[in-house]
Amino acid sequence: MTGSVLPGILVLLPMAVGPLPQPARTITADLCNGGSVEIPVDRNPAREEPCAVKACHAGSCRKRFDLAQ
Repeated sequence: MTGSVLPGILVLLPMAVGPLPQPARTITADLCNGGSVEIPVDRNPAREEPCAVKACHAGSCRKRFDLAQ
């Protein structure tokens, strides 16, 4: 019986320990005045959709200034 108890305990050990701690997702920077700042690090930032054509102001879509005025 003791031969089957040890493998059983070893199988249940990961469930008893639980999840391992995750690495920090922030950068902590110490400031000169004694404070600190935490900067979040997101390795997979959400992609923003390109802006609508009406909102974009590229050089070609703006109204041209008439020099003859």
